[in-house]
Amino acid sequence: MLASNFIRIPPIKKFLKQGRAGAVESVVYDISEELIKRGHDVTLFASGNSKTSARLVSVTKKDSLSDRNTGVKNHIPYEHLLISKAYQMAAKGQFDIIHSHFDIRTAYYAPLVSIPTISTLHSPLDSYNNQQILKFYANTQYYVSISDSQRKPLPNLNYAATIYHGLSNLKKIKFSTKTGEYLLFIGRFREEKGVSEAIQVARKTDNKLILLGEPHSDQLEYWDKKIKPFIKGKITKRGFLPRKLVFQYARNAKALLFPIQWEEPFGLVMIEAMACGTPVIAFNRGSVSEIVDEGKTGFIVKPWNKQGKPNIEGLIAALRNIDKIDRMECRRHVQEKFTVERMVDDYEAAYKKALKDFKRAKK
Repeated sequence: MLASNFIRIPPIKKFLKQGRAGAVESVVYDISEELIKRGHDVTLFASGNSKTSARLVSVTKKDSLSDRNTGVKNHIPYEHLLISKAYQMAAKGQFDIIHSHFDIRTAYYAPLVSIPTISTLHSPLDSYNNQQILKFYANTQYYVSISDSQRKPLPNLNYAATIYHGLSNLKKIKFSTKTGEYLLFIGRFREEKGVSEAIQVARKTDNKLILLGEPHSDQLEYWDKKIKPFIKGKITKRGFLPRKLVFQYARNAKALLFPIQWEEPFGLVMIEAMACGTPVIAFNRGSVSEIVDEGKTGFIVKPWNKQGKPNIEGLIAALRNIDKIDRMECRRHVQEKFTVERMVDDYEAAYKKALKDFKRAKK
């Protein structure tokens, strides 16, 4: 299980800085722990201060984000150091398969060993550089998309499966059938996340809005102009919180606002909210239509109005109908489609497929 050493695994608040959320690291941790429960021998490549039931291999004592000598600007060489370590061990026959959580970086190394690499694509595939490199390495790895919509820019990669993220310990996540008293936004305060649009909805409908997140280091102007001046009165900020508290806020919310301004590959906060019984109101971009069951677990809204601006009116119209959503249905939807058990079932199937195909190709 090959992760980044940029953020510690599992991610907890004191290790998350500069507006980082640690969503990928949470997924890596959940997959690793569930695989171990099932009897698999898992080696996790991550930062030295990570906590895991797997065998931990690292090349740094702590995560780069917490290391003042490394930080954000200089972390990539240390990721390559960790990746190189993994493939050196693979070349000595220590693993059956490598599961990478790098979109591109393991593509350079995968052809050098005689075992398959499965790479989970956690980011959008629409950047020019990503597309050119992945086209060059289209068949050296097996790729897992985290939604079907994510594949659109590069439909011809060697995909093994689409595997949705899943939540662990769902039984411990309490849910409520009672409509809450406030709206909720969860995520980094970046323009593409739609924080400003969520604030506009709350102000125009005179609703309370709780923002769970922090300003991102490379969008401080957006924070200063579009977010910070409006955090007053009924709009409050709570920052990044431990998952237990996130679920508590989600459980008591009227709705989660997810007015994204980009092609979100998945959107983990949507399934976290629905697991608590809270419906989602989201713009129809990226994976939203694959995650939200329209009219049953929330409302999917056209992203733009007739003037080509963010469709705030559509979000407000959906909010007026939020009481029509059965909160129990939100919970059932997650139980059926978005658990860690279902996710790891799918990864086990993808591993077996990749191993079989890889052996056949080598003959």
